[in-house]
Amino acid sequence: MPERAVVFHARALFVPGGEREATSLSEQWSSPAWDFETDRYTDRASAWRTARRPGRGQEVEAQVRGTDKAAVEAAFAEACAQAVDRARNPGKYGDTHDW
Repeated sequence: MPERAVVFHARALFVPGGEREATSLSEQWSSPAWDFETDRYTDRASAWRTARRPGRGQEVEAQVRGTDKAAVEAAFAEACAQAVDRARNPGKYGDTHDW
């Protein structure tokens, strides 16, 4: 029988220059997930990534998820730091080809 886990999520959006953009969505939340769901994120304490959104705004998004709330919070700080750097220095991350 598959197990169910609580997965913690965190998300932030940054505009070019590195300032955090206010959104109407929650910054952090949790949700139940079955251990067979895609991306195998139910077996990780935390995993994070940053990505530049395509389009005119060129916002950079930091996303974190995992099963350990403290690990997700620590990874969120790390992801936000990289997102700020990525928003300020797009060439460093190869993001200038999208402009």
